[in-house]
Amino acid sequence: MKEIKCTIIQDILPLYIDEIVSQDTKEMVDQHLQHCEKCQKEYETMKRKLYIPAENKAPIIQKLNKTWRKKKVIISIASIFVTVLILFGAFAYAFYYETVIPYSEDLFKVEKQDDNQLAFHYFGESYASVNETHPMTFEIDGEKRNVSFIFYTKTMTESPSRNLFNNEKRSNEQKYTFILVESDKIDAVYYVDFDVEKVTAGKDSWASILERAELIWEK
Repeated sequence: MKEIKCTIIQDILPLYIDEIVSQDTKEMVDQHLQHCEKCQKEYETMKRKLYIPAENKAPIIQKLNKTWRKKKVIISIASIFVTVLILFGAFAYAFYYETVIPYSEDLFKVEKQDDNQLAFHYFGESYASVNETHPMTFEIDGEKRNVSFIFYTKTMTESPSRNLFNNEKRSNEQKYTFILVESDKIDAVYYVDFDVEKVTAGKDSWASILERAELIWEK
């Protein structure tokens, strides 16, 4: 039988140590190791490198388990944190995010009372806030007029803030009254969504707001 080169045997040794070679290959390596001192030394060295004693495996496994448990805790905490953020965002959106209530003749009415005060009536189910301006002077159809802008907002949930404004019991018609400031100076009332900060920043103007406003009362 032809002598097998040591380089070939040494290439096979890792598979031989792991016992994943065929029976014929195993017998071939066994025979070679019996009379080759060089390959025997290589075999012993390689076996020590590849073999991890049982007592040394435990700390490694424990370390891996500890690392995995730590990752699981971090993932759980992160999941709880994200869930809380989502729930808080949904709560804030439902209770605090305000949208404009569109104008409708059925919902809003302005009338002049006996004391010359302008009363703004709201007949809707709920509102979150009232936004109003002091009278501002505009030239309309060649005539100077003092104009007030107003709009109501709502949230997804019914807001009790209207009771804070009115401090009165709900009528059968669900009517809530808001007295306009400086009523005696007002010539016209317009319903429109406006943002004072945008006007201050130059991103909008009162003239532009007047153009898109809905006239709901005038002298």
